[in-house]
Amino acid sequence: MSLKNTNKNLKPLIAPLFLLASGFVFGQTTTKDSAKTKDIEEVVVIGYGKVKKSDLTGSVSSVSAKDLAATPAMNALQALQGRAAGLNIVTAGGAPGAGANVTLRGGASITQGTEPLYIVDGFQLDNALNVINPNDIESIDVLKGASAIAIYGARGSNGIIVIKTKTGKKGRTTVNYNSFMSFDMLSKKLDMVSKSEEYVKYQYELAQLAGKTTQWSNVFDNSLGTDTPGFYTGVFGRINSRYASAPALDWQEKMLGGTGTTQNQNVNISVGNEKTQAYISYNYNKQDGLLQNYSETRNSLRANINSELYKGIRVDFSSMFNSNSTNGGGAYSGMKKILLQPITGGTKFTQDELFNTQTYGDYSGLDSSFDTENPYIETQASTSNRRFRSFVANAGIEFDFLKNFTFRTAGSYNWNNSKSTSFSDANSRAYLTDPVNTGINGSIGNSENYRYQITNTLTYNKTFAEKHKVTVLVGQEAVYQEAESSSMRLIKFPLFNYGLDDITNATVADKNVDHSSYAMSSFFGRVNYSYDDRYLLTATFRRDGSSKFGSNKKWGNFPSVAAAWRVSQESFWQNSKINNIFNDLKLRFEYGITGNNDIGNSLYTTNLVLTTYPSNNDPNNPALTTSSTVGNKNLQWEEMKATNIGVDMAFFNSRIRLTSEFYNNDVNKMLLPVGLPVSTGYTTRYENIAVMRNRGMEFTLNTINVKSGAFRWSTDANIGFNKSKVLALDGRDNRPFSVGGSRSGMVTYYAKVGEQLGDMYGYVYQGVYTTDDFIQGPNGTLTLKPGVVKPATGTPKPGDMKFAADNEAGDQFTRKLVKIGNGTPDFIGGISNNFTYKGFDLAVFMKFSVGGDIYNATKQSLSPYAMFQNVPSEFGNNYYRLIDPNTGQATTNLERLKELNPDENSRLWSLSNTNTANIAYPSSYYVEDGSYLRIAQLTLGYSFNKEFLQRIAVTNARIYVTVNNVATITGYSGYDPEVSAATGVAITPGYDTSSYPRSRSYVLGINLTF
Repeated sequence: MSLKNTNKNLKPLIAPLFLLASGFVFGQTTTKDSAKTKDIEEVVVIGYGKVKKSDLTGSVSSVSAKDLAATPAMNALQALQGRAAGLNIVTAGGAPGAGANVTLRGGASITQGTEPLYIVDGFQLDNALNVINPNDIESIDVLKGASAIAIYGARGSNGIIVIKTKTGKKGRTTVNYNSFMSFDMLSKKLDMVSKSEEYVKYQYELAQLAGKTTQWSNVFDNSLGTDTPGFYTGVFGRINSRYASAPALDWQEKMLGGTGTTQNQNVNISVGNEKTQAYISYNYNKQDGLLQNYSETRNSLRANINSELYKGIRVDFSSMFNSNSTNGGGAYSGMKKILLQPITGGTKFTQDELFNTQTYGDYSGLDSSFDTENPYIETQASTSNRRFRSFVANAGIEFDFLKNFTFRTAGSYNWNNSKSTSFSDANSRAYLTDPVNTGINGSIGNSENYRYQITNTLTYNKTFAEKHKVTVLVGQEAVYQEAESSSMRLIKFPLFNYGLDDITNATVADKNVDHSSYAMSSFFGRVNYSYDDRYLLTATFRRDGSSKFGSNKKWGNFPSVAAAWRVSQESFWQNSKINNIFNDLKLRFEYGITGNNDIGNSLYTTNLVLTTYPSNNDPNNPALTTSSTVGNKNLQWEEMKATNIGVDMAFFNSRIRLTSEFYNNDVNKMLLPVGLPVSTGYTTRYENIAVMRNRGMEFTLNTINVKSGAFRWSTDANIGFNKSKVLALDGRDNRPFSVGGSRSGMVTYYAKVGEQLGDMYGYVYQGVYTTDDFIQGPNGTLTLKPGVVKPATGTPKPGDMKFAADNEAGDQFTRKLVKIGNGTPDFIGGISNNFTYKGFDLAVFMKFSVGGDIYNATKQSLSPYAMFQNVPSEFGNNYYRLIDPNTGQATTNLERLKELNPDENSRLWSLSNTNTANIAYPSSYYVEDGSYLRIAQLTLGYSFNKEFLQRIAVTNARIYVTVNNVATITGYSGYDPEVSAATGVAITPGYDTSSYPRSRSYVLGINLTF
């Protein structure tokens, strides 16, 4: 359910809801709550170690296994959304296996990678949130502040997400079985023209104005000749009699109206004694999408063992294997293909033929602009698959010696293999478009990479005079990664073939191979000092050397310092009455320098590419030449100087805990491709020249609202504000980044000095020219009245799109790009309310985003540009009429046009040829407020009485029902405001182009422990 909000600004709505849901309501309690002690003893995993939460000096947000377990999800990405302040996770769409854009505090780059670094059990694991089984995660700690991330040096600028996985426990053997079944349904349908008569009248006007009335007749009027007496004067009467009660195809219902299913099976076993503990888990997950041939299957196996060989000598080993297969529907390229389908076959196709046959060739033969093949046939004729497999093995050994020293050496090996295939048969659009040169075709791609990491650390830990605690860490680390890939595109398969199982008779159209490697060597150290649990100091230093950078800049230094003061531990605080209410206060400050090496492996060098050069009477003689990008030996890290100020507070015996953060991240030496003079023989070179700033605030609130007898109500809420600003580029005022295409919806984003990232540029739409804008001469000639904005070219007509003047005189539209929106939200966050009563538990999770615009490229791609395609009802019911029903032909008479369009000022543009071109312009008409408040998840569970369970040898048993994507309050007219379909979300946020819609799911689950 999407509850549309007509108020474009949701900020007044979100603020009171945030305060209300945060739960500043208190029930009765008769005993002191244990929250204070629990908070002090809670352990947070940081780089190369862990500390008590009370001893933290850096900015860290934590999510526990309990929080993740409350969310039945395909992967940890889904479970983590909205649960950590400043962490923005936006999925590309609702398709099985869809990727996500993950940024922390706005990211730290413009043109390079902005995804956080993932550290799993001490080792880097790319895409970890999408790879690791959520049931295997013990905790997730999001490192955000300078002190927390600087220990990772060159890889830390985009933040660190540290994941600790579950291990075996001492004591009796336990077996956990978790299972859920999900039923997925389309949560929202777009309102398209749904009546055949309305659709055919619209098609007639479009055809008549385009000079394609004969083509229209071939489909809708039994091929009646246009020279037939009464053809034009009687056309609307024939449409009415034939189509007034004719059925219409609902393509959204046909293609997405069914029920997709997801099943998840997870089992894990924990066994251990005082010396050795082991853990093994298996997870199977299968999701079938709403659309045919869309599915994802996951299998993962994980095992680890920890053992104390001798006193003071410990070893650990863990391994993980994953297999993931995603079917993606082949050449299907978005909802546009479904939404634009004709809803009636007229007199040419029956409704059954319209749905069950590939009509693309027939329609495109009548109008070459028609580009929407039958999606039902296409998703069978064009198929694709991606198979991903990975294996990870980690091992370590740890020695305690000289009482206060611990040495640890650990290694990791990570292997990944991916194979992608696609195939289009004789029913596909690709074959129908070009049966001779392309024909039946396919592609095969293989990639393989591996990484190993070796880390050695020495830790000194000692307490002096009972109050001085010192922990010193020094370490060395080496990482090496190598990758290779190959791909080929195959065309002209014979009509009778075995697909990609036999490519003998196919022609290789393109082929490509790639091989790359990367290495990094590091030395690092950290000192933690605490005096009497009141004064805390942390200092870190890391030196990284990377093969990604030029010979002059291979090494970088990354220091940081942080300090904290636990004011509430001072005697003046402890002995005052304020301590009875305000029982914890800690002030934190941190500053540090980190880097970003998430760039290409060889930007510092000039590469060679294969070409041809005529020689020895051979025009195709192979030769080598340099690429168009020249290398730069002075290329170095993108560098971030980060400052963080934090305040941790607790009230009423820690029943209310509030963490507040202010941060300022100055990102320097950002990489940009810089244009070179043609005389150099090259076109571009990467240089470290751009500067950007991210500044913001974050708040995390945890409350125990009611704890009375068997009833408990607690709330966890977070909110994050981030504002970016571009401070310098390559000497120019701005850099453009275009997204989309002319018919798929195109807009240009600008990184502009002095402005925020995410600015959209286009033209300001001001409605249509109306009859009041013109003077009609005696001969019928139309002239614009003085003061009316003139178009960029030509003479407008009533119904033409009108854009705001952008010249100095203010009287003409000249196609000058101006700012029309910004895709970056003002703030994001999440609210979770949890209730328990005896065996029952209820969890309500909401998330929100306020202030970001969305460029609705889906709406733009649905604007009328070709015959036989459908349009949104918003347009189909309200376009500017130029055809006179009495004559069946266009009129230019102002009085008659006013009669045909009595509400001119509220009409959308006409179907004239001029507007067919105008709709390709990036326009403010397609920019919408993307603010939303979503009830993301509602879970009701029941845990059975333990005394009863003991009789059947079960330790714990819980059953639950969950509804995901319950309801959304938003003013956005598209499928979902939570979307980012463009790559590079930091620079191009809020772009929605025909994305696969997100479903609503109903989940039944069970958790058992034996």
